[in-house]
Amino acid sequence: MDILLNKIELCLNDYSDNDINELNNRLSNDVLTHMFNSFLKINNNDNQYIIDNLNNKFNIKVQNKQIELDKTKTDLETLSNTFNMYKEETVKNIHSKSTELCKRETEYLNERIVDYKNKIITLENTHKNNIVNLQNNHNELLKSYKEQICNIQQSNISQDHLNSLEERLRDAIHTTSDINNETSNTKGHFGENIINNIKDEYKLNQEFILEDTTKFESNGDFIAHNIYPNITDKILIESKFVKNIGTTKNIKHGKSDLVRFEEHYTKFFNENPNSHGIIFSMNSDKIPGKGFYHIERIDNHYVFYVSVNYSKINNEEVFQNIINFLFHTIVMYIVENINNSNTIDINNNTELLIKSLKNSYHKETNTIDILGNKILRLQKDIQDFNDLISEHKTNLQEILTTFNKINYSFDSNNTTKYIINMYTVHKYMIDNKHLDTHLSNKSCKDLKLLFPELPTKFTKKQFLEDYRNYTNSL
Repeated sequence: MDILLNKIELCLNDYSDNDINELNNRLSNDVLTHMFNSFLKINNNDNQYIIDNLNNKFNIKVQNKQIELDKTKTDLETLSNTFNMYKEETVKNIHSKSTELCKRETEYLNERIVDYKNKIITLENTHKNNIVNLQNNHNELLKSYKEQICNIQQSNISQDHLNSLEERLRDAIHTTSDINNETSNTKGHFGENIINNIKDEYKLNQEFILEDTTKFESNGDFIAHNIYPNITDKILIESKFVKNIGTTKNIKHGKSDLVRFEEHYTKFFNENPNSHGIIFSMNSDKIPGKGFYHIERIDNHYVFYVSVNYSKINNEEVFQNIINFLFHTIVMYIVENINNSNTIDINNNTELLIKSLKNSYHKETNTIDILGNKILRLQKDIQDFNDLISEHKTNLQEILTTFNKINYSFDSNNTTKYIINMYTVHKYMIDNKHLDTHLSNKSCKDLKLLFPELPTKFTKKQFLEDYRNYTNSL
């Protein structure tokens, strides 16, 4: 009895007092007697029945859970297939749009490259034709004067005719003007006019405006507006016509032009967030520390340093075309970098698109470098031509000197005969700044090497006497 009571007590420990009171009210003595009798009648088979019944209930729950699990797996598989199809379609979309955009940009860049090449070819042909024509004209002029010299030496000539020919020679020598001989104020206006003329041939935007700011302190020479459709960026432009903008100091401010330019564009950048700066050095081969063509980036601003030596071209029309071309090139560089920095949203895959466009931009940059080298070679051709003109001027000057020495009643029989043309010897001595003793210290063999036109047999004494007579006649 005690054992049974203990079991019942243990079973009821987990119930609350309210629950125990409720059980007590519900369980009468008859109900408890019936329950105990029922337990006494259960045998082993009855225990198995209870176990089987519980197993069946549990198995039903397991089957239901398995059905739910299978349905969840099916839903996940469907979702995975849908996602993969969407991913594949999206990748195709990105690739298609990227290819289309790359093709369009490539076609545009190729058109620009062809346009640049055509401009270079046209410019190059124009310069070559000008060089050939000018060279032919000078050759014809020199030939004509030489013929007139020969005619003069073979006949008498009137004083009036000689004076007229001398005047024509002087005019020919001074025909080509030299901007370097002008005042600094004139040089400055020359450079400003070159920049101002850019607007006459500007092709990138019909709304382009070039604002003259030369009258405003610390505002550069010009400000370019509306440089390209839908681009609000402005460009500060300065032009300088000194030999060295890094060392030549402004009388008014006591600072170099390069330092002043840096102060101007710094002020301009602070006042205009979308802005850039250009300085053109028009009387030097390169800018100290920058070279012929240099680009710097300051935050989102670009600064361009460009040096084009006018004295090596000495043709205002050609020089204007070069400045126009360089300015157009600079504007396109700015526009491309602005477009390259803008975000292009194609299914949130901008990096793929930007990488695919980089090759096209690099190709164009290489092409522009090639065109720049062609410009340099063209400038060298122009310099060679200017050297040729200088040589012709020297020849004309020599002709003029000869006129000044002519005896107007000259007799061809009294003309001094030198062993060679002593002008060549004299020019050699002057160009190399040699003293008269230089020739005396040379052997006949050395003299023959210096002046191949000397006859095979000659004496050093005769050569030196002829040279002294020539210099005494000057």
